[in-house]
Amino acid sequence: MRHAYLPLALLALLQLQAHAGTPLEDALAAPADGPLYMFDVVVRNSDTEAMIRVDPSRPEGERLNVISPAEKDWTDDFRKLVKKMDADTDGDIWCRSFGENIPADAALVSESPTTATYTFKPRKGAKPDDLDDVYKYLTGKVVVAKDDPAILSVEMVSDKPFRPLPVAKIKSFKLNFDCARAPDGRTHIARVDIAINGSAMMNEFSESEHQTISNLQPLPDSGTGTK
Repeated sequence: MRHAYLPLALLALLQLQAHAGTPLEDALAAPADGPLYMFDVVVRNSDTEAMIRVDPSRPEGERLNVISPAEKDWTDDFRKLVKKMDADTDGDIWCRSFGENIPADAALVSESPTTATYTFKPRKGAKPDDLDDVYKYLTGKVVVAKDDPAILSVEMVSDKPFRPLPVAKIKSFKLNFDCARAPDGRTHIARVDIAINGSAMMNEFSESEHQTISNLQPLPDSGTGTK
């Protein structure tokens, strides 16, 4: 479900793969079991500031409670975001899922007593992703915890300007995910920041968006599993 919490243009992201013999392997092999959680999502961009309560255990159409803004103030784009988030929500907000984007040749670039940092060229996952046509232009960085293995952050940035479409040029692209510990110890997406600058159809644009996920509360009777 984590792709439901990407900015409007990037509503997707993925799952994992082992990386033998490294702290990254340990992070990606960390236990995935745990309860399903309710949580709050805050979305901020140039057009919207919203707070949404998410219950992924509810039927589609009932999973999101938009606390603010009032429905009379919703823009068309925000209404589309709410519909997409509700349809995609399944409780998967876990940073471990980023592993599917990280190839086996991820390179260790720095290490401390508690963390290890790797760089990599992002790859496509098994399922279609809104970033599939962009990955080849990006460089990724992942930081993992060593003592209590888990992914702590993921960054993807463009190395130089690129054209994802003939009529569009991206001058700079940066996407950051910061992670936090859930009550059961797994790391979940806690903050998403994206900044894109470029031009399309002869018009310059600069877009940024910030999202947070917080206030996780385990759902009664949700049991354990990979959610």
